[in-house]
Amino acid sequence: MSNATYGTDGLLATTLRNYAPKLEDNVFGAKVLLWVLKNAGALKDYDGGSVIVKPLIYAANSNVGSYENTDVFATAANTGISAAEYPWKQFYGLVHFTGIELAKNSGRSALLNLFSARMEQVELSMADALNIMLWDDGNSNSGKDFMGLGGIIDASDPAGGDLGGIDAGNTYWRATEKTATGANTLTLADMRNVYNTVSEGRDHPTNIVTTQTGFEAYETLLIGQARYEDMKMVDGGFQNFMFKGAPIAFDDDCETWAGDTAESPMWFFNTKYLELAKLAGVWFSPSELLQPTNQDAFYKHLLCYGNLVTSNRSRHGVLYNIHA
Repeated sequence: MSNATYGTDGLLATTLRNYAPKLEDNVFGAKVLLWVLKNAGALKDYDGGSVIVKPLIYAANSNVGSYENTDVFATAANTGISAAEYPWKQFYGLVHFTGIELAKNSGRSALLNLFSARMEQVELSMADALNIMLWDDGNSNSGKDFMGLGGIIDASDPAGGDLGGIDAGNTYWRATEKTATGANTLTLADMRNVYNTVSEGRDHPTNIVTTQTGFEAYETLLIGQARYEDMKMVDGGFQNFMFKGAPIAFDDDCETWAGDTAESPMWFFNTKYLELAKLAGVWFSPSELLQPTNQDAFYKHLLCYGNLVTSNRSRHGVLYNIHA
């Protein structure tokens, strides 16, 4: 190791360990979808396992009913319970230093300033990449990406195959898709239809996210009406309006995934049935300061093992083709 790094590795390692929790907060506070998942408590730790298993109930227990005196109870084998299984996926960020950079910034203050600049850059880059990935369908980068809402909120199987090992031929494993009516302009009737279709009992969409075009179209519908906001989202820095108890916000990344050819989709989802699973101990976890044998350079890896999963596709929906 270069003389420039004597004493540097310990300082960088300690600083990065202390920075890691702040890094997660900054990444998940940068984009609407990431913020929604974190603030809904949808980031869940797993101790291990070869796959991520999400139990699900898709039908009622048939051994239920009225009876009189000594009537014989129904004792059919219980069905209607299954499980979706999702693979672990890997995501990384990398912080790079050259030997001469470390030599030029060998003082503590200079080194920390260099480190802060690198960390700000990598956190913005990781937020952008992760957010885009979570709007995709999980099939990009040869299927190495995390699953995204583009694959979950669909009436058919993602391009990469069955979602969670369950075929969308099962009606309980399909999201709602609707194309905007009325010359493809946004209407409250279409929004109500998607919202109500994916609702059941006390379960309703917790969030609605669209593009800037979709958001402005909804804002136009509110002209002359009282406007309400979710103040928690406002405090997080995101403008929003309410619709039937769900905040509507915009995130332009929701239109960037390759499978979406429709204009300005509006996504309705219930965070009760969404989970960003993360493997405990490998979530924005920093590596040691690494030096290649053939370069005067040093690296720190930031690693994340996880995936976006759902336990109930039918509680989510999307409204397509919204024009301004």
